[in-house]
Amino acid sequence: MAFVAIEGIDGSGKSTVISRLAEILPKVYTTREPSGGPIGRLIKEWALRGGTVDPHVDALLFAADRIEHYRREVEPKVREGYIVISERYVESSIAYQGAAGVPLEFIKSINSLVPRPDVTVILDVEPEVAISRVRQRGALEKYEQMAFLRRVREIYLARAREEGYPVVDAARPPEVVAREVAEIVKKALDYRKGEGGDRGVYRG
Repeated sequence: MAFVAIEGIDGSGKSTVISRLAEILPKVYTTREPSGGPIGRLIKEWALRGGTVDPHVDALLFAADRIEHYRREVEPKVREGYIVISERYVESSIAYQGAAGVPLEFIKSINSLVPRPDVTVILDVEPEVAISRVRQRGALEKYEQMAFLRRVREIYLARAREEGYPVVDAARPPEVVAREVAEIVKKALDYRKGEGGDRGVYRG
């Protein structure tokens, strides 16, 4: 059916909005990055807890997990007719590892084996609000620092301008945000049905 990526800084409400989308849209399959596979577990248990010292390593790990995740989980579900909604995808690497100093062309190059989503939506919220939400979940991970999240947000918004991604104000109640995102997805998928064609890939 279709592949949708929901992006945004930590604390922007992606998980909550995606759970609401699963109630609004038909035949939804939800997933996330890092995945539940072995590479994804390595990222969650080691890299995100400060195990890596070079952001290029993080970028490579995320790209490897993404290829495995897409081939093993996303692609089969799309073929089965689901709207697959992923919490994070390539734009997360562009924003997070980009903010850590990894060049955009390097990130695009190592992600060139996975296709672009049919729809990418950016959930936008001020870093101060995001950090407040994240603190309620417990200890902050290495990427969840105020100055860093400001840089990540700037990259997300720049990418939205460059690529034409819709940006949704995520400071509002999650049910309001979810309804707006659902309308964006519906319109995009209706348009895609009429146009057809390939989604393309990320190229360096």
